Amino acid sequence: MLGLHHVYAGADPDFYDHPAGRADDHRFAAADRSAPAGWKLSESGTWVYLTRPGTRLPDQGWKVHVSATTEGAEQTVELVSDYCLRTGVAHKFLPNRRIHLLNNSKYARRGSSGKLLTLYPADDRQLRQVLDELSPLLKDRQGPYILGDLRWADGPLYLRYGGFVQRWCTAEDGSRVLALADPDGVLVPDRRDPCFRVPPWLTPPDFVSEQMRAADATGAGVSLPYTVERALHFSNGGGIYLARDPLGGEQVVLREARPLAGLDGAGVDAVTRLRQEAAALRQLAGLDCVPKLLREFTVWEHHYLAVEYIEGEPLWQFMVRNNPLTRPGADRAAIDDYTARVLDIVDWLQQAVDAVHARGLVFGDLHPANVMLRPDGRICLVDFEVAHRPEVDRAPSMGCPGFVAAHAATGTARDQYALDSLRLALFLPLTVLLDLDPAKLDELVDAMAGLFPVPSSYTEGVRRGLRRPQQPRPRPSEPFTGAAGPELRQALVRAISSSATPGRSDRLFPGDPAGLHDGGYTLAHGAAGVLHTLAVAGCPVDEEHLEWLWQAARRSPDPRPGLYGGLHGAALTLQALGRPQQGLELLDRAAGTRSASLHDGLAGIGLTLRQLLSNTGDAGLREPLAAVADRLVQQLERPTEPCGRPGLMHGAAGIAAFFLNCYQQDRDPAQLDLAATALRAELTHCRTSPQGAVNLQDGSRLLPYLGGGSGGVGLVIGQYLRYRHDEQFAQALQGTLLAARAPFVIHSNLFNGRAGLIALLARHRADPAAEAALQRHLRLLSWHAIPHRDGLAFPGEQLLRLSMDVATGTAGVLLALCAADGPDLELPGLADPPEQQRIEQYPRLSAVH
Repeated sequence: MLGLHHVYAGADPDFYDHPAGRADDHRFAAADRSAPAGWKLSESGTWVYLTRPGTRLPDQGWKVHVSATTEGAEQTVELVSDYCLRTGVAHKFLPNRRIHLLNNSKYARRGSSGKLLTLYPADDRQLRQVLDELSPLLKDRQGPYILGDLRWADGPLYLRYGGFVQRWCTAEDGSRVLALADPDGVLVPDRRDPCFRVPPWLTPPDFVSEQMRAADATGAGVSLPYTVERALHFSNGGGIYLARDPLGGEQVVLREARPLAGLDGAGVDAVTRLRQEAAALRQLAGLDCVPKLLREFTVWEHHYLAVEYIEGEPLWQFMVRNNPLTRPGADRAAIDDYTARVLDIVDWLQQAVDAVHARGLVFGDLHPANVMLRPDGRICLVDFEVAHRPEVDRAPSMGCPGFVAAHAATGTARDQYALDSLRLALFLPLTVLLDLDPAKLDELVDAMAGLFPVPSSYTEGVRRGLRRPQQPRPRPSEPFTGAAGPELRQALVRAISSSATPGRSDRLFPGDPAGLHDGGYTLAHGAAGVLHTLAVAGCPVDEEHLEWLWQAARRSPDPRPGLYGGLHGAALTLQALGRPQQGLELLDRAAGTRSASLHDGLAGIGLTLRQLLSNTGDAGLREPLAAVADRLVQQLERPTEPCGRPGLMHGAAGIAAFFLNCYQQDRDPAQLDLAATALRAELTHCRTSPQGAVNLQDGSRLLPYLGGGSGGVGLVIGQYLRYRHDEQFAQALQGTLLAARAPFVIHSNLFNGRAGLIALLARHRADPAAEAALQRHLRLLSWHAIPHRDGLAFPGEQLLRLSMDVATGTAGVLLALCAADGPDLELPGLADPPEQQRIEQYPRLSAVH
């Protein structure tokens, strides 16, 4: 539900940061010792490294991972690190208990969770020595099973073949991933799956093959007493599966727990919580609002509950499907009907919570994903893993953001606060913002009351229930008047400028967690995008910040390509801000790619080369530009999808943007044909509602947004229609503009939120309906605006912390505000040239069919 953003939300109250970044974290003693003679100690945001300068390790090989419980982690680090220092084995380890707990938490990455130390044997002989000598030292120690590895014997040692040094390649979906070299020297993805795999070309040493056979023999004949039909959910603690009883044929839900894994904030593992859930279900047996416990059992080392299958849909799904504010043009009848339905649901919820309390339990984890709505309108609570007896059992140490508060963290008050949060979230699901800024309560409650005909008693009940002790008085309204004026833009500029940290090497401006791992310099999540935005807003760019961008891009260990995700975007920004030679140097450093996308592939690279050629006149750019264009033509000629994912940033719309840019300068009608081919490929992913709104389908979601939704497709279609009429495209554009008029948007950002819809509507504001929707979106930006220093900032993805980047945060909102008050969206690769004459029709030349 939350991805991994919550892991990065604990180190700083305002911004996402490395999880080990808190100054008050208790560090393991080994992390603060000086390196012995002949060793070098270094530290990243997550790991402490001990290496021997001058000793050459292979680029890849068999790694040894060590797992441990939270209680035994520090001693295990001491023991294993001392061994490695004695025997000359390079290694790394986590520096403190907190990051070890996060690395094994419920929503940590399943394929890499549990790792406390990593050892790098120089060859197979040293690998066998390490395994033979460490096994007896650790035989009495426990640790969670590392899903992506091969366990050695029965202890906490695990093996995986992988890279020793960071090398990168482009995966099939266009993303940059860590790489291995195959026997021909070709870099291929170093897969981090939640199951053990050996590269197909690799022959393991005999002793590893023997352990693989032993592991296969252990699993042979082990099976569940139910037939699994599909997985409903995965976490690091285990899975939830829809299954069927082979004897009676009834559907059941299996809840799985892995021992010592899926830890909560207190270090309690998934198995302990599963037993707690079973005890709660037994205590609540007979209640209509609680599923029946059918069976408890263990298969291999994993523990399971079989519980009654509840027919219906999760409450969050009901909200998404039915809230009329998520669709354009909702009429009063639809709003009235939804309001009446929600009032009925919250009555059922109150009865359910009261019934649980009457049995002496607190549910403890009430939020929309843990409520099932039955076909007859009744509700059922699911997921009782933190249900507890108040003042008897330990209070929960985990909860869903937006539905738990520090002043109501225990006892029945915990459930009541969550229920009041649900009362607001069913209408306006932005309660996570109250964790970031409690003073937004009155604004959000007033917005709910203004949009839905809820009784005044309901409104005031929510207001009382969610108000926190000593909560700040409501602030005066910020200048969201429907006009993106200079005062509002300057408030954002002040917040962005005050967040700069030029003394840090990993980031200049705080943004999405992705910016902590991609070098910190990119257009999407890093310094290039923020500096570009400040320049567009008419602000002088600090030379120290420009130097930071240059140094960060040139020292990044991964020379990742791409306009928004790599070095090409940094090159374009440096050139535009007065450092053309540095920009050209970055082009020479950038790696190749198979991706065709605008974000990190050929379309974005081609747009960069065209812009730099136009600005610098460097004839050396013509040949690589022509090669990029040829490869994109080849992509469009393939019968399969030209890109792995749909949408502007990663799909065929980005290719269309490239060929439109070519046409704007070259006036070759064949380039318009190529753009049309790409757009038609993208429209196959779009779906039209009965009302005519066009959204892009991404899995089960229908999205109107700029980066990965129909808004980005509409943006490029609008450019195309300036030069050639096409009835299919004209209708699709009207549909995307209609979809962009929906009042409610979860995020405020440019790529995946309200700011992107503002940018699209601003480009087509000659349409009165688009202009009206634009002004409404500008006003409703206030829902997400958070005072920061002496300015205003906006939260990033998942709304847990503020972001200043272009893709997810304040800089992207600022770009949209500039577009709403200016000629157009100044987004690299997407801005039109000054002349925008419309060309009705050219003879078709060499189109792709």
